[in-house]
Amino acid sequence: MADGLQRARQAVLAGDFPKASVELSALESTFKQHIADEETQLLRVLIGAYGVDGAREEIRVFQQHRPIHALMETVKKLAALPPEELAARESELSSLFAEHTLAEEMKVFPRALDASKVKPRPSG
Repeated sequence: MADGLQRARQAVLAGDFPKASVELSALESTFKQHIADEETQLLRVLIGAYGVDGAREEIRVFQQHRPIHALMETVKKLAALPPEELAARESELSSLFAEHTLAEEMKVFPRALDASKVKPRPSG
């Protein structure tokens, strides 16, 4: 995903907005799979081990998926707009994605790995 965003950024900087839109479209299926994998697998492990309250921070990280996806869609649709506006939106997307990726790598993934070793909490 980072490579695809970088290609989209390079296209924006070069003024090739149709290519930026194509690059973001190419990322869509990967991003949707990323969301599905994390929310159906990792989130289940985290909530099973720590409960909803104990996994609150990780849940907040997962909630970033929707605004990232919405912003990707917006940037794709902006391909016909002035270069300055598209560049600003692409920059916002890159920043949001970088922040989200760092939160996953530094907080969510290590905690999910630890949670997989914890005996699941009883449900109910």
